[in-house]
Formats: sequence, structure tokens, C-alpha cells
Amino acid sequence: MFDDAIGMATRCMDEFRDRVRDSFGQSILTDVLTPIRKDIESLHRFNEEFRRQAFTIGRILEETRAIQFQDQGCT
Repeated sequence: MFDDAIGMATRCMDEFRDRVRDSFGQSILTDVLTPIRKDIESLHRFNEEFRRQAFTIGRILEETRAIQFQDQGCT
């Protein structure tokens, strides 16, 4: 999902950059489009870290349940 959004933002920025002819257009590129792409990239990194943490938590919960199951004498 984020890869598609990053790719689309990059393509839009590239097309816009190719057509920019004045300082106003350059300011849109610098002040609007570049921060948007950086925000998408930050969300992508956050999402990846969230998924890693969720996986780790899930694994720990499974291990805890297995230990609890063994302690109850249900092997």
C-alpha cells in the first residue's frame, strides 16, 4: 500500500518538476509535494515497525500460552 503511494507521489513530483518554470512552482514542489512524500515514507516506516512489534507480541503471547498450558498439566 505505502509502496504504491510513494511511487505515485514520486511520479507526480517528477512530472511536476519537469513542468516547473518559475519560483512559485518550485515552492510548491519544495513546500508541499516534498513534505507529503516524506510523510508517506514516515508512515511506511511506522507501519513496518508496528508490524514487527505486533509480530513479536503475538509470538510472546503464544509462548506464554504454551507455558500456561504446560503448567496446567495439559501436554
